[in-house]
Amino acid sequence: MIAHTEAGLKIDEDIREDVAVLSVSGALMSGPEVSEFHEHIKRLVKDGIVNVVTDFSKVKWFGSSMLGVLTASLTTLRNEGGDLRLTGITKKIESILMVTQLAAIFRTIDTVDRAVASFKTQPPDPKQAD
Repeated sequence: MIAHTEAGLKIDEDIREDVAVLSVSGALMSGPEVSEFHEHIKRLVKDGIVNVVTDFSKVKWFGSSMLGVLTASLTTLRNEGGDLRLTGITKKIESILMVTQLAAIFRTIDTVDRAVASFKTQPPDPKQAD
C-alpha cells in the first residue's frame, strides 16, 4: 500500500489485480490541495492502470474543487478505456452529486470489494469516452 499526503489530502493506494483502490481522507477536501488527486490518477494511467475505485468512507464532505478534480479524473480514465467508481459516499456527498447532476455520471457502489468486482461484471463502456 502506498500513502501520499498533500496538505489536508491523504491518498492511500492499494492495487488489487488491475484495479487501483484509492482511500481518500483529510480534514479539508476543497481548494488547490485536491488537485493532487488528479495527479495521482495521471501517474496510475502512465503505469497502465486505468480502472480506479475511490473510497470516501473517511471523508464527510467535499467542495466544488474536489468535484472538478473527480470529473477531470473520470475523463482521464475514460479516455484511456477505464473508469472511476466511487464508494463510501455519505448522504451529504451523495446530495452534492445529486444537486450538481453528477450522480448520473459517477457510478457509486456500496463497498470497496463490490466496486473492485464490478470491473469484471460491468467493464467500462468504451463509448463513455466520447
